[in-house]
Amino acid sequence: MRTSLLMAVLCVSAGCARVPTVPVRYVVSSAEAPTFRISQGQGTAILLVNEETGARAASMGVLELQGGAGVAPHIHADSVEMLYVEQGEAVMAIEGQMMPVKQGDAVYIPAGVRHSAAIPDNVPSFRAVQVYVGPGPEARFRQGEPVK
Repeated sequence: MRTSLLMAVLCVSAGCARVPTVPVRYVVSSAEAPTFRISQGQGTAILLVNEETGARAASMGVLELQGGAGVAPHIHADSVEMLYVEQGEAVMAIEGQMMPVKQGDAVYIPAGVRHSAAIPDNVPSFRAVQVYVGPGPEARFRQGEPVK
């Protein structure tokens, strides 16, 4: 009895008692994923894997932006952000350093680091796979107009 009670207390304090509220979806089709307009209508965010699909440790989506679009400076206090650039190029500011990124590049942004992005006007489009370790920041995209 003592062992069971101790294990229950430890489990609750460590977070392992958290039960998923939705079943885990092992495969998520981009055709079924919610998509939202972002960046003042100059882009979209496709929300693929996140807590709504049963993923509690990380999230994954696709960010698409038109030339001239940008992502304002911001910080994810508790989440690491990683990007894989599939198409196009951008200039990212990470901790005040301007860094060009292009197709095939991977970007790592530690939690708590201020960052932003600007897509040059002469770039037709930018597309990147976006991963948050410590999901949650992707929820802000839901403030945009749903596309589908």
